[in-house]
Amino acid sequence: MNNTKKKPPDGMPVQMIVDPSTGRNITGEVISQRLKELEILAEELIKDAIEEVKNNIDKKKEIYEKYHREIHHKLGDGSIGPATAAAGPLMYKKMAKLAKKLEIKEQDRLH
Repeated sequence: MNNTKKKPPDGMPVQMIVDPSTGRNITGEVISQRLKELEILAEELIKDAIEEVKNNIDKKKEIYEKYHREIHHKLGDGSIGPATAAAGPLMYKKMAKLAKKLEIKEQDRLH
């Protein structure tokens, strides 16, 4: 059994989440759970956007822009604390799904 601890490369800051009762590193578990929560949140925002467009089709572009910003804000701005970069791929996936569901043309999509 190898008891050596892995060390990060010199100069690389590492932030971990440690369970205070066990001393166990639970960083991966916390990030995974938070990503699941963010995915549910994004899906709810997309559903809200679809409903809003149904009730106000002539404002589709404005509604798209509003919910695009909302997804960016909720999933991108410190959504997982120091591990927010882990949410980036999910955020972009949900932004693309929003545009597709609202039938936003490629040239009108925000990037």
